Amino acid sequence: MSDPAGGLAALTGAGRGRGGAGDRGVPRETPQDAPRETPQDAPWGALVLIGPPGAGCRSVAAELVAPGARCRDLEAVTAARLAVDPALAHVVVAEEVYRQAEARAAVELLEGARPGDALALGSGCLTSPAVLRALDALRARGGTVVALTAQARALARRNGLDAPRSVALGPVHRTFVTLLRQREALCRDLADAMVDTTGLSASRTAQLVREKVVL
Repeated sequence: MSDPAGGLAALTGAGRGRGGAGDRGVPRETPQDAPRETPQDAPWGALVLIGPPGAGCRSVAAELVAPGARCRDLEAVTAARLAVDPALAHVVVAEEVYRQAEARAAVELLEGARPGDALALGSGCLTSPAVLRALDALRARGGTVVALTAQARALARRNGLDAPRSVALGPVHRTFVTLLRQREALCRDLADAMVDTTGLSASRTAQLVREKVVL
């Protein structure tokens, strides 16, 4: 099954590495893959954040990681394994090659997730059957999948599509919204909870996620 919105990152340049457009408006980063001990008192299982580019998965995950746990960013891991600059991954790597590497990395991150970990998965890998099986297995271990979303206008702004453009580029915005809705529908079907990040900081979004997960 092909990614129904596989061209979204290529269209917007969103979510390409640390500080990419995928997290504009919800800034906050944490060092990835820091060697830490598994927390003994994590208040919940691993948290997986999914959502379209601009929803804030990366920066919110940085707020949610439990003390002593790990914050993992799928896009950064995928780019590292392909030995490419995250900002150029969707340009220098063929789409099929990238998606295959992304799915393999996602499965490994999900299988290795521990209580208190926070994983920014995004949405590009969610049509992979192997990734879906890994998500189910994570839930069986007490993990939770949370979908982040936002109003189309906010997501367009975070992805840099709100600047004045030539009339000839008009279809770009319509294409973005169409692909966005496809990704949102996919995330909605897979999530245990959803949080709208429109107008919210990463810390406030994380607070809402905690409330939904804990309560």
